Amino acid sequence: MKKRTISIPALLLCLCLLLAPYGALAASTSDATAPITPETECSLTVSYCRGETAFSGVEVRLYRVAEVSADFRYTLTQPFAASGLVLEGIRSSGEWDVIRSTLEAYIVAYHMAPTATALTDATGQAKFDALRTGMYLAVADRVEQGNRQYVFDAALIALPTLGADGSWQYAAAVNAKGEELPPIEPDEETTLQVLKLWRGDEQRKDRPKSIEVAIFCDGKLHQTVTLSEENNWTYSWSAKKDGSDWTVTEQNVPQGYTLTVEERNAAFVLTNTWTPTTPEPPADTPQTGDTARVWLYLLILIASGILLIVLGTIGKKPR
Repeated sequence: MKKRTISIPALLLCLCLLLAPYGALAASTSDATAPITPETECSLTVSYCRGETAFSGVEVRLYRVAEVSADFRYTLTQPFAASGLVLEGIRSSGEWDVIRSTLEAYIVAYHMAPTATALTDATGQAKFDALRTGMYLAVADRVEQGNRQYVFDAALIALPTLGADGSWQYAAAVNAKGEELPPIEPDEETTLQVLKLWRGDEQRKDRPKSIEVAIFCDGKLHQTVTLSEENNWTYSWSAKKDGSDWTVTEQNVPQGYTLTVEERNAAFVLTNTWTPTTPEPPADTPQTGDTARVWLYLLILIASGILLIVLGTIGKKPR
């Protein structure tokens, strides 16, 4: 039987990769040929079309929600930083949809001013120049054309974008995703619902007893309701099918929690995730390095020792 050789350095490298925490960089950035230059100006074109129809005169509001570093790390800008959202480690379009809807609700609730605005031209394009690098959210109102109404999803765009050749593209063009709304039935009503979920705080005894939820209709405050165990953390209300745009968000998010807002058909799901910040060490406490990395190295050393013992035992078997 042919003897199989094992490369110890290779196995140790695999152990390092398995034990190491996930990186903050998006997977696609591994193909980048150079770092980002954050000081470079960017331009953006957002198209609002559906099929052969281009929508002109649509006001598009652009919000810079995060800045980006040379190594592709995002940091929320002010005042979005107060939301506590985490933009690193996101691996699915569904997670990005939750981020997008949360940002939209945050903008409505706090009446945030856009970074820039533009009107679409005859080709349905809204053009923005002299933009800083970072992550942007492009928002447009409903569009009416003839007897029909159309709605476009808010577009979450990273500037620069990564080209197929691995180079950073500081001029980007995207198509906003739109759909035609069903015919308006102003005399008919539908039922909308808001539901509060809690995550990551199962072991805590001091979860808030109630929360205040603000419900907006077309950007204006419609009502404020209280959710608690008494109403199973949920509330329903009737709304006319007149094409109104409803938004729901939580007021005064409890300290230590991060809020996300997700739209599921006729329901708004507000999730409070327990994300306590690590307290700062006392000023007179000497810092000896990153303890998390120390534990990581210890695990690698222990695994390496076990591996060497196993390999040594195999090597002692009679031939």
